[in-house]
Amino acid sequence: MRRVTLKDIARKAGVSMMTVSRVLNQKPDVKPQTRRKIESIASEMGYIPNTNARALKGAKSNRIGVVVSDIRNPFYSEMLGELEDMAGAKGISLVIADTNTRLEGEVEAVRSLQMTSVDCLVIAPEGYRTEHLDQLEAEKTRFISFGVHFPEKSYAEVWIDDELGGWKVGRYFSTLGIRKPLLLMGNQRKCTTLARTNGFLNGFASGGGEVSRVGVSHLPVNWKNSEAAALELFSSDPFDGIFCYNDWMAIGALRALKRLKIKPGKDCALVGYDDIPYARSSGLSTVHVPMRPMITTLLDMISSQEKKKVKFEPSLIIRETG
Repeated sequence: MRRVTLKDIARKAGVSMMTVSRVLNQKPDVKPQTRRKIESIASEMGYIPNTNARALKGAKSNRIGVVVSDIRNPFYSEMLGELEDMAGAKGISLVIADTNTRLEGEVEAVRSLQMTSVDCLVIAPEGYRTEHLDQLEAEKTRFISFGVHFPEKSYAEVWIDDELGGWKVGRYFSTLGIRKPLLLMGNQRKCTTLARTNGFLNGFASGGGEVSRVGVSHLPVNWKNSEAAALELFSSDPFDGIFCYNDWMAIGALRALKRLKIKPGKDCALVGYDDIPYARSSGLSTVHVPMRPMITTLLDMISSQEKKKVKFEPSLIIRETG
């Protein structure tokens, strides 16, 4: 996808490029009807002013645009809190956009932030569609993918090896002798879901576990959905281990186990992902994501304008529920 130009808008509106320029730069001497028509066409075509695009490419605003999928998710709340603290110490502020876990919302958020003066975009992408990211690359707009790896793309990345994280949990479950694990996962198209799921299955199989006995349920990511799913699934087909897409979902699974009078860590192993503060305070076993080192690297890449892919490895933390 290429950037919409003044020429494109002028052609569609049937006016000169000069007239389009006057309208988009808020200049006078344009008929109201013509002004409204041009503004409507520019909005419809997704026009982004070149002046703002240039700000992303070079000018310093000391602001970072950050796109996350759901600010209610404790992982992103912690990420934004850490990023705000660490960036603030460097005199950098954040402009935050929440996509509500929708790819369309991600595309809209990226477009919106492009129209503000920020030095770089930090995007925690859904990952299964990349046309809008490819467009940023083509436009030479600076952005960094946070948490998600695109091996076939040249994007700058600070990412976590989610397949390895899932593998460690699957291998651990097999060594515990767990025979019938349940995976409560997120959107099955999302890169992180696929990586954590595939990693688990490979790790479980590597320890002698029967992959055919693994149950997988894909849910909207929040604790209420995981609690309801665990209650329903355990009522008909008990499992002896649960691996959740993240700690937020593990909180729901933990609630379900307690309601079913099943002792976490004894009758059923429970492992989450991310290692949010609640996991540390509640004894939840989880996969630790090294948040602060990732953010430190992110800020270093922004300030140095380096374009590279930096991989971080997760670690399995076993607490009371494991």
